[in-house]
Amino acid sequence: MFSDQALANALSPRLMELILLPTEKCNFRCTYCYEDFAIGRMPSRVITGVKQLIANRVPSLDHLSISWFGGEPLLAKEVCLDISSFAKDLCEKNNVGFVGGFTTNGYLLDIDLFRTLVKQNQTQYQITLDGDEEWHNKTRIQPNRKPTFEKIWHNLTSFRDVEEDFSVSMRLHVHAENIESVKRLYQRIKDTLLTDKRFSVYFHKISNLNPDEQIKETVLNDKDYADALRHISGDGDMVNGRAKSEIHLSDYICYAAKPNSLMVRANGTIGKCTVALNDDRNNLGKILEDGSLEISNPKLRQWMLGYRDMSKETLSCPLSTLPHAIKEAAKSDLALTLVE
Repeated sequence: MFSDQALANALSPRLMELILLPTEKCNFRCTYCYEDFAIGRMPSRVITGVKQLIANRVPSLDHLSISWFGGEPLLAKEVCLDISSFAKDLCEKNNVGFVGGFTTNGYLLDIDLFRTLVKQNQTQYQITLDGDEEWHNKTRIQPNRKPTFEKIWHNLTSFRDVEEDFSVSMRLHVHAENIESVKRLYQRIKDTLLTDKRFSVYFHKISNLNPDEQIKETVLNDKDYADALRHISGDGDMVNGRAKSEIHLSDYICYAAKPNSLMVRANGTIGKCTVALNDDRNNLGKILEDGSLEISNPKLRQWMLGYRDMSKETLSCPLSTLPHAIKEAAKSDLALTLVE
């Protein structure tokens, strides 16, 4: 069962989460990535629309959250700094809580940029590692196939010198072939970073989301994955909260199932899910320059079907049970609306 607080946070019109893709280009070519990098930097008309949407909604909010995604969002750091500065100032004037964060590969996140972002309330970060140098530099590579681990590790360790509060979650990908590599990395993280409460670890079982993937990793079944986590971290770490994984989450409602969460792609397309970027079911409409949203309400409702029976499967991942097709009549049923 979901707690009253989890449901209230998911449904409250006083809370709003925007997931923004300032660019869909990337400086990495991870071997299992599902994105096509076809869309570049967010144009000025979309930036204006996002700002106006924020201006329209902030007076009726208690809290605004902005999550930056991509591609690699820091390839368009100017867009991130522009919108986050605008949102921070507006929220402060209206006594509205404001926080932001990045899903980033961490390669471009040097300490100077990190400090600047933290001062704009961009304090929450998820940075992925695929093990120590042995495996990370096989799978999370640059387009020229050069390695990336050393620079990301340098950036991570430099953040310890920042005085302000922040949260960095290191997402460690696990598959059948990199278990020992992740174990070595986790011990290094424990010795170097987990002594600082601002850092945490989140294990994640890798999935084959790219039909053309070339790496030959083996996706673990649930039992083998649980065994791997015990081998990597020990039972104690998973129990006392030093490390977590998706199998240890409870009371979790996916952002894509929340009525108060929307994704704005770099071209202004509105969606719900950052995984199904090219799925027509995830193409809900577009943002207009005045901040209004042109949305297919029938499509939007499909992402929130889990509330009908409080299905844990659907609310934790609405994409997993999303109907495969929306009726043609629904596709043309567009309405101008604000997120409410």
